[in-house]
Amino acid sequence: MESKIKIKMGPIEIEYEGSEGFLKEELPALLSAVSDLYRESGVTEVQSIQEQPSIAEASKPVSESNEVNFQGTTGSLAATLGVKSGPDLIMAAAGRLTLALGQGTFTRSQISSEIRSASAYYKKTYSNNLTKYLNQLVKAQKLMETAKDTYALSASEKSNMESRIA
Repeated sequence: MESKIKIKMGPIEIEYEGSEGFLKEELPALLSAVSDLYRESGVTEVQSIQEQPSIAEASKPVSESNEVNFQGTTGSLAATLGVKSGPDLIMAAAGRLTLALGQGTFTRSQISSEIRSASAYYKKTYSNNLTKYLNQLVKAQKLMETAKDTYALSASEKSNMESRIA
């Protein structure tokens, strides 16, 4: 079976199209080599908002600077984002804490307060399942756990959210 992969880290870009077997066996070594090459290059380029984040940048928590200054409640952001589930509402709350309030990191209790404030979207089961939802979002790299019960919106999710509300 044919597979295709594209890796971009700063100015270093690699594309591969070929057998799936090669990727299964050689991908870890390839990623390590690209990462080492990137580190050795010493490049510290700043990305524009239009660029997609690289693999390395996608999993970093966002900084406290705001490119998009969202003004509104968690409920209004939930409406803009089309929230349909508990994890979606948590992401709307994380978006408000990051984009409107300028917080680079936020606690579990802040997330809980924010989701409860969106009364049109909030269900009691969301609070009961908060741990489960937070773990799902961390595993999906939408949220980064920066310390115990402290989270940050990943750079890729922040960029995605900014483009959706702009």
